[in-house]
Amino acid sequence: MSIEGQPKFTGILNDLSERVQLETRLREQAALTRLGEMAAVVAHEVKNPLTGIRGAIQVIGSRLPAGSKDVRIVRDIVARIDALNDLMKDLLLFARPPQPRVGSVDVIALLKGVTDLLRQDPTLVSVRVEVAGRAPVLTMDAELLKIVVQNLLLNAAHAMQGQGLIQVFVTSADGACQITIADQGPGIPPDVLEKLFTPFFTTKARGTGLGLATAKRFVEVHGGTLAIESPATGGTLATIRLPIRPS
Repeated sequence: MSIEGQPKFTGILNDLSERVQLETRLREQAALTRLGEMAAVVAHEVKNPLTGIRGAIQVIGSRLPAGSKDVRIVRDIVARIDALNDLMKDLLLFARPPQPRVGSVDVIALLKGVTDLLRQDPTLVSVRVEVAGRAPVLTMDAELLKIVVQNLLLNAAHAMQGQGLIQVFVTSADGACQITIADQGPGIPPDVLEKLFTPFFTTKARGTGLGLATAKRFVEVHGGTLAIESPATGGTLATIRLPIRPS
C-alpha cells in the first residue's frame, strides 16, 4: 500500500519451530519402530543358532588333549560367540523394551546401589562416584532406571580411562526430578555429540552403539528426557529429567 506517497507493507510471520521439531520426532519414532521390528527378527533368528554353536564348540574343546594349542583357539571362538550373543541381547532390549513395572522408587538409594555395583568391577577400582542431593520418591520402573544410570556411569568411567571422579547431583524443581552425571573426561566433539543417540553409532572398539539409544527410550517411556552435553569447561554432563507423579 502507499500512504502519503510512502510504500508500506504488512508481513505475517509464523514460528514453525515447534511443528518442525514434532514432525522430526515423529519421523524418528517411525524409523525406530521399523528398525526395532527388523532387529527383533534378526536377533531371534541368530540367537538360537548361536547357543547351539557355542555348545558344540565347548564339547569339541573338552575332547582336546591338555596342553593342545587348539585349546586357546576354542576359547577365542567361545569368547567371540559370547560377544555376538551380547550384541543380540542389546538388540532385543532395544527392539522390544520391556513394559515398565511401575512402583515407588527411592532415587538416592537406587543411585548408591548402582554405584556399589560399579565398584565391584576390577577395571574401575580407581573411579570414585559421589552422589549428592535430595529427591522425592518417584513412581516408575526401578530396574529400567538402573539400566539407564549404569549405562551412563560406565560411559563416564570409560571416558576417564578408569580413574577419576564422577559426580552425581540430584535436584527437584518444576514438577521434575533431575539427575545430572558429571565426569572429568575429555568431553565429546560436536560431530560425535549430535550422533550419540543414533542406533548402532559408537566410538568404542567393542561397543554395540545401542546403549544410549536404549537408555533414551527407557527414560522417554516414563515421560522424561535424557540429554548429554560437553561444556566448554571440560568433561561431559548427562542429564535425566523425570516427572514427579503422585504414587
